[in-house]
Amino acid sequence: MSEETTKGLVKRTLSAIGYPQNQDVEENGITIYKEESYNDFAQNDEMAKFLKSQFASASKSLSGNKGAPDFTITNRNAKVIIVIECKEDLKNHQTFSNLNDYKKGLGNEKEISSKAINGALHYATFINNGFDVIAIAVSGISDKNIKCSVFLLPSMGTVKDIKFLSDGDLTVISSFKDYQHRINIEKGVFKEETENVIKELKKYSAACNKFLRANGISPEDRAGFLSALVMAQTEEDSAYFKAVKNTVDKVDSGEKFEEGLGKQAIGLLFNATAGAKGALQNIWENIDDLSAMKEEKLEQYYNHILSASLLKAPEYDTKYFTFGENILSTCSYSIYKNITLKIKNYPEVDIMGTFYTTFLKYAKGDTKDKGIVLTPKHITELFCDIAEIFLERKLDEKTKVLDVCCGTGAFLIAALNRMDYNIVTDISRSEKNKKQSRREVRKSCLVGIDNDEKMFALAYANMRFHGDGKSNLFCNSSLRKDDEITRTYKGKKVTLYEELTANERPWDDEEERKLWKRPVIGMTNPPYSLLNEAGKKNKSDKQAGKSELDFVYSMLSYLETGGIGIAIVPQSCAHSKSDLQMRKNILENNTLLAVMTMPNKLFQDSKVGTATCVMVFRAGIPHSKSSKNVFLARWTEDGFITVPHVGRYDKEGTWLAVKQEWCNQLKGLADRDNTCYIRRMTEADEPWLAELYVETDYTKLTAKDFEAQLKKYALFKYMQENGGDDV
Repeated sequence: MSEETTKGLVKRTLSAIGYPQNQDVEENGITIYKEESYNDFAQNDEMAKFLKSQFASASKSLSGNKGAPDFTITNRNAKVIIVIECKEDLKNHQTFSNLNDYKKGLGNEKEISSKAINGALHYATFINNGFDVIAIAVSGISDKNIKCSVFLLPSMGTVKDIKFLSDGDLTVISSFKDYQHRINIEKGVFKEETENVIKELKKYSAACNKFLRANGISPEDRAGFLSALVMAQTEEDSAYFKAVKNTVDKVDSGEKFEEGLGKQAIGLLFNATAGAKGALQNIWENIDDLSAMKEEKLEQYYNHILSASLLKAPEYDTKYFTFGENILSTCSYSIYKNITLKIKNYPEVDIMGTFYTTFLKYAKGDTKDKGIVLTPKHITELFCDIAEIFLERKLDEKTKVLDVCCGTGAFLIAALNRMDYNIVTDISRSEKNKKQSRREVRKSCLVGIDNDEKMFALAYANMRFHGDGKSNLFCNSSLRKDDEITRTYKGKKVTLYEELTANERPWDDEEERKLWKRPVIGMTNPPYSLLNEAGKKNKSDKQAGKSELDFVYSMLSYLETGGIGIAIVPQSCAHSKSDLQMRKNILENNTLLAVMTMPNKLFQDSKVGTATCVMVFRAGIPHSKSSKNVFLARWTEDGFITVPHVGRYDKEGTWLAVKQEWCNQLKGLADRDNTCYIRRMTEADEPWLAELYVETDYTKLTAKDFEAQLKKYALFKYMQENGGDDV
């Protein structure tokens, strides 16, 4: 085995995703050169001549002699060049575990010569005068043991401008078209547009609340009301959708407004009219084929919300609610213009998540009283990374994911997107297999539970917008103590636990029963701060349903033995005496694998100041039978900053490198840092937070840090003594 094996794997991957099959042969403007093969064309080809000239002094020994990457890929139709450097041994992949450190320099002569990342970036610096350069480093000699890292060095930039793009196996290598799009994103071509979309969504969220409040829709019903409109607009063949679209299109084209819904609005949206089902009923009964019990819950909920009062003339208008004869039609047109069209036009922006994060802040009785905290998108994606690390394989159609407090479905959507990506980028699959596997993901792999009818409706609508109308969503309590009924089957009442476990669920098909699997991954962000003063005394009661850990306990009980459960919970769950008994209960049947402290302002966009941590467990294996060697870390800096009117935002583009460093720590690949993370023997009756065990780096402390901490503590004590919120 040698470095040539690595190069062969790279060449196979390039060919599989549409790059030229043969080197030195231009196809669709793209040419792959291996090592110095461009020299043979330098006399007649300007690009080859450029490469020969620039690499004439690019030796990795820094001698000033010539050098060349293992592969150089050019595109006659783009100002982008790709360089690829290969190494046989994984140990020679990189110098720095924190990939942001490459912004400080590429290392010495030996490091540049021997390390794949250092070498790839070294060559990139010789050709970025007029070209954006994608630098790819690949190490390893087998598909199962290979590492690939991708960077961008912008045109005319220095090493300080290096941007980390992706890290993983060979599937992270993308097409030229994808790289051009990613370069535009990293260089901020879409940044202003994206920020404007987010700002506009937040303004629209506020305007929606004002409009609904002015028209007598209670705070408790507002989110559910909007979910009905959003869900109905996923069914583009319905009379409701066509009426909404045609009306808006005519107004936008300059025609005079002509009401398309009118007094039929409720019927077209919900109830049967003129022998045809409303859009919502048609979705439930004919398209998604929901169980009778789910239909009944949704019908009861929407019957309450979609009353005749919605056919009154609207009493409040803004630039977002400019036409419509009644409240329902006005809202329908507004949602179409400001939500539905944005989802289609800006697929990379989390339209629904951004909208509801802001919207729910205005709805009293939700984020505060019920403890609803919407999980930021980058954290839901981090959960997928953590799951893959501990599962030791990628999420795909063979992986069932469960969220016992699914809210708007953020974790399920993150898992769906990750599975889709892993399937689509798997070059060993045929196109037919990819389509079948993606259908299987949507049919069987996503399980969500939420006891709140409103949140259940939101999750259902959100999942449909992401192409998943058949995910297993349940409007039930997920707590094991409740053991709620989900449906009736042949006269027998089926509980949620029976629904999610293989042997106890009733089946028509014995073969299907044998194939059924419990969820293997659990991800959840349970409701926070559900306790009143009296409830605190009973918090240690097993399955009392008054602690965030009760949801964690229940989630783990649904997973298959050896499955991975991940939860983000208040830090108090990891150390408080009131949660001690629940921690013991959890570890009786499950293994604690890791606990990571999260950034303090993580949920700032939801106006919640609760300090949180992420806990990771292996289900069904008692902690006492494990090594008890638990990973504890301080993941308190994610690189996000607060931007006015936008919220927490990865403004400097450092998040991907930060996330990669965190993942490397989990994998044991990062440089040792006892001030940041450790592994230690941990028991149930000990605090589970890294802060109690990691060393303090006093060299980084200043008088200002001490002063700031005193101020924070003083403010905390004041808020605590005066009944304020967490800070």
